[in-house]
Amino acid sequence: MKPLNGMIAVVTGASRGAGRGIALELGSAGATVYVTGRSITGATTDDRSETIEETAEGVSLRGGRGIAIRCDHTDEDDVKDLFDQIESAHGRIDILVNSVFGGSESSLPPGSGRRFWERPPEHWDAMMVAGPKAYLMTARYAVPLLRRSERGLIVNITFFIKDQISGNLYYDLAMNGINRMTLGMASELKEFGVSAVAVCPGWMRTERVADAGYGPKDGTTETTAYVGRAVVGLAADAAVSELTGSVMMVADLAMKYDFTDMDGTRPMPFEG
Repeated sequence: MKPLNGMIAVVTGASRGAGRGIALELGSAGATVYVTGRSITGATTDDRSETIEETAEGVSLRGGRGIAIRCDHTDEDDVKDLFDQIESAHGRIDILVNSVFGGSESSLPPGSGRRFWERPPEHWDAMMVAGPKAYLMTARYAVPLLRRSERGLIVNITFFIKDQISGNLYYDLAMNGINRMTLGMASELKEFGVSAVAVCPGWMRTERVADAGYGPKDGTTETTAYVGRAVVGLAADAAVSELTGSVMMVADLAMKYDFTDMDGTRPMPFEG
């Protein structure tokens, strides 16, 4: 059984990382997935090799239908054109997953340290523009199509550690901006039958993390498929509106929807 057969999804920032993992799992569940980002064959970003075409092919190989469209989600014309194309082809969207982030790009100038006064302003711009602003602008153009769905859903990928600063101050502000944005979206979309949920993965073994050899002190990591399975669970849940406005840990969703990571384990939330 493919629980998302017939559903139309958009996953932003899906050339690699969480976005790719989510797109692939949506494909395994039978969805048509628009895979967006800036990295295309012959013109990748951030000194990486991954592309949206590769992700779209993976979606199709898993039983869904992958469609790659280049889109810079900080460029309003690109975003508008993306949803114009989807409207012409399908007339609606069922799932929007916001997963773009510019705060880790290699093109950023190095700072002199991790404290906020040691970081150049470009770090702030990258995190806030290719983060909360891109999420909001993408959702703005997606909402008219989401309202045509029987059960529209926005998933905002975020990060959250209770009572701690996540990473550094700029990053923490960006992620908590997304969390508050999710609450606001949920409030304003509720009457239209569209839900908004923020989803927080743990320490993911993304391509970039694996190449750099990073890892948490306790050694607990998860694949990008784990967050993908969380998104599938939300999208297939007829009662997802009960979670609208909330920030959900992937580990909690794994318990709720009874799924595991690829190795059969249920990694716990990252706690610093």
